[in-house]
Amino acid sequence: MKKTLSNKKAAAGCIAFCCIIAFTLGGGTAFAGEGNAPSSQRMADYANVAYADQSSSQVLDIYLPEGEGPFPVITVVHGGGFAFGSQTMDIIRPVIEAGVERGYAVVSVDYRKSGEAVFPAALADVKAAVRFIRANAGEYGFDSGHIAVWGESAGAYLAVMTALTPDVEELDGDVTTNAGYASSVNAFVDFYGPVEFYAMDEEYAALGNKGVRFASDDSFESRFLGQNIGKDKEFTYKTYWETYSDQFTDTDTGLAAWIQAGDADQNVPFTESVNLAERLGSLLKEERIEFGIIEGAAHEDKLFYTEENLDDVFEFLADTMEN
Repeated sequence: MKKTLSNKKAAAGCIAFCCIIAFTLGGGTAFAGEGNAPSSQRMADYANVAYADQSSSQVLDIYLPEGEGPFPVITVVHGGGFAFGSQTMDIIRPVIEAGVERGYAVVSVDYRKSGEAVFPAALADVKAAVRFIRANAGEYGFDSGHIAVWGESAGAYLAVMTALTPDVEELDGDVTTNAGYASSVNAFVDFYGPVEFYAMDEEYAALGNKGVRFASDDSFESRFLGQNIGKDKEFTYKTYWETYSDQFTDTDTGLAAWIQAGDADQNVPFTESVNLAERLGSLLKEERIEFGIIEGAAHEDKLFYTEENLDDVFEFLADTMEN
């Protein structure tokens, strides 16, 4: 696993987990999670494009850089506890802007929320959006051979699962649109995502936080699953990537992964990201996994979206998606 320090000016004293050097950026305030993009920001070249037909939420916005293409693609998946938000949320705007400026086509995806349809609906939607990109590459100038999926919070979970279960048909759910195209990607970016729902209460307790109960009927994760995540361990683990690792083929091992969390996260235990990075070593090449902790960063913290941090992510994607 590669060891890098995201903030080049950071002093010594960063924390290390399992021989992984943590990113040190200091404290900061968090973004508001909801809201539409201000009118002063970049407008989509194509807005509310349907990629499937089960729901009005199955839409995406397309942002294209200057030039003729074909352009490598960043597929952006917003968070919101699987329960709210849209493809225009403020928090993902820095990724959209930075991607377009660097010559990527950026496809910002919405999906069905837990109040409308439970697992695997939202995951099936993101997979369908990737298939849409491939099916319509010629029309929009997409480079279908270079696709990354980038998510934050709940969207990071959907990004991780999209990337790590490319051939698991049962996770395509009820969406058959463009079924002849692959939903595989070259890379994923995970900002502070939940990963292993069943373990989250135990992980928070180990961190000294005993006030959070993910295994409750009304938690975001339980509503996403359609029942309390603590009720049936085997059923809950249908949402976990390692359950399907035997279907991850040799051709998928070129996948690249950027995983980043904050150690002051009060919404998702940062050890979810630690464990993901460690366990991916059984599937992916070590040099294609980048992991780091931002010290003092909370959930949705603006420190993930600084110019410096985004530069590092895009440098990683440029290096790994081309090799």
